[in-house]
Amino acid sequence: MTTSGSSEHSATLYSSSPIVGFISKPAYLLLSISSIVFVLEAVVMLLLKYLPPMTSYQEAFLDASLLTFIIFPALYFLVFRPIRVHIDLRRQAEDEKDSLIIELQKALDEVKTLRGFIPICASCKKIRNDKGSWQQIEAYISAHSDAEFSHGICPECAKKLYPDFVQD
Repeated sequence: MTTSGSSEHSATLYSSSPIVGFISKPAYLLLSISSIVFVLEAVVMLLLKYLPPMTSYQEAFLDASLLTFIIFPALYFLVFRPIRVHIDLRRQAEDEKDSLIIELQKALDEVKTLRGFIPICASCKKIRNDKGSWQQIEAYISAHSDAEFSHGICPECAKKLYPDFVQD
């Protein structure tokens, strides 16, 4: 695959989900998570201020618990879910690639071509095979390719061979 094809494919992966494109830039993700943690910690601290007085251990435990319960959804939507979407898109692309490879391999297996010079008699049109003996053209081509022959008679040969049966 070419480099441009690879970048187009990865751009397709990222553009299909805006959040997945967002996490592709680690600096933005780090800045966002840091900002969210800071704002949520400030909210929790303000909330603790309005609660009845507690010991420092109780306050620290409540602070950590509230912050944990608030942070997990943010981490899920900003990190874990987009990564899962990205992995699913990669798996889908990999499956498509594998099926295309299998399809192309089957097509390649079906292709059988004749190449090079084929020595043919100028008179009778027999072909000299690899062993040096001469074969009818139909037998040679059938043996070296997947082509099949059906026989007919062209109008010129029909006139020569069967002049009584051919009308002009």
